[in-house]
Amino acid sequence: VTSADPEWTTPTTTDAPTMVPPDPVTEAAVQDLRSRLTGTVLSPLSVDYPFTALSTNTRYLDQRPAVIARCRDEADVVTAVNWAREHGLTVAPYGGGHSYAGLSTTSGLLLDIGAMNTVTVDLSAGTASVGAAALNGDVLDKTINTPFLLPGGTCLGVGTGGLVLGGGIGYNTHWAGLTCDHLTATRVVLASGEVVDADSSQHSDLFWACRGGTGGNFGLNTSFQFELVRAPETVVYFRYDYRGADAATAMLAAVDALAQTAPAGLNMSSSAQATPVGAGGPREAIDAFVRGQYVGTVDEAQDLLAPFVALSPATSALQERPFWQVQQQVWPSANPAPHSWGDWSRYTREALPQDRVARMVDLLAECPVRTDSSNGALWFLGWVGGDVVGKFGRTDTAYVHRGSPLLLRPTPVWETSDPASVGQDLLDWTAAQIAIVADVTPQESYQNFPNRLIPNPLQQYFGENLDRLIAVKSTYDPTSLFTNEQGIPVRA
Repeated sequence: VTSADPEWTTPTTTDAPTMVPPDPVTEAAVQDLRSRLTGTVLSPLSVDYPFTALSTNTRYLDQRPAVIARCRDEADVVTAVNWAREHGLTVAPYGGGHSYAGLSTTSGLLLDIGAMNTVTVDLSAGTASVGAAALNGDVLDKTINTPFLLPGGTCLGVGTGGLVLGGGIGYNTHWAGLTCDHLTATRVVLASGEVVDADSSQHSDLFWACRGGTGGNFGLNTSFQFELVRAPETVVYFRYDYRGADAATAMLAAVDALAQTAPAGLNMSSSAQATPVGAGGPREAIDAFVRGQYVGTVDEAQDLLAPFVALSPATSALQERPFWQVQQQVWPSANPAPHSWGDWSRYTREALPQDRVARMVDLLAECPVRTDSSNGALWFLGWVGGDVVGKFGRTDTAYVHRGSPLLLRPTPVWETSDPASVGQDLLDWTAAQIAIVADVTPQESYQNFPNRLIPNPLQQYFGENLDRLIAVKSTYDPTSLFTNEQGIPVRA
């Protein structure tokens, strides 16, 4: 794989998991923590240890902590952080366990905060208080059929805390903004054991960093305060399905073109996936769709979506529906069984040259693995830009990717039981997809879709905000107690 981008080098894709031994901790030290914590403490000798706080991305099951502290509340978190500092262990938080790159893993102390998942909504004020490990599904349960929405992610099983700390994109971003744009305050347990409230008036630099700087870097956030968005009563739901490489190419190009000028009310995503090859050959065995919702009238939606109708979809849907019916019945997806994946994202600044879209689909047709459960797909996400997201400047929050109309995401998935060669072939295919667009897109990747193969990952995640994030890290966690494989460093 080659690219004209001078900053691009083809990464090695030897990312197969290897056993990372936990840091040594004496049983006396573990017993000391047990005596101080109200929650449960697990060591490798504990019966439940092998089944607790596992990464949902099975590529990272072999990295296991020295100790797991299952914290019941903020006081437990303070106790565990102080204990880790005393014993020289690094700390990583574990909420939903959905980090794409397995960053909620550690060889040190893992803080399992799954019990801290309360959600309280104040309908009179239009605000919500969300516990550290509350899931998107927990927030949806408390807001559904109310006048208010917290713009969230796309999977019910993902933690809202991890979502907001990395920015937070989803099905309503284009009209309602990022999750982090609605964060008004957060409580953080620091490496020192001190608990601080961070907002625009106190610890404002830490608050800035918590709006896109990702979790597990500056401390452990125990709760979040949000200002909610007033939800529309109805939306126009749409979906258009296509079959084959030629139709997929035309559809993805149309999504890209429309995303450049789409009004805020239009929220669309699209995908083309390699499927098992049949009689029509590999180019025919591609299933593609564009779907979304429009906050406006059916007539307006028909005008906007006319390019997709002109492509003669195999099936289509366009109808006005109650807003909450769409959020509850259409978007949410059940948590899939644990499996392996290696998504790699890339933002755009302008429409892609059409030959690049065609080359990506050509490579999709050559996907080396294409079973029902192990395959490759291309996602073009049109939620990420527009005037609403652009109300904030690139440095106003730690989320830097303002002004990007589209997010590309080649997505390889494979079964845990597949041979290592299957994952390796799909990872090589993913790197080749990114190389196709590397010289026509900025060096930017979404921090909530982390990938350990990305060259210069912190620069791609945080851009011109990285230096300030390093300064915040150096102030609040100068010894890097909180760290991960792609953690923000302290100043040298």
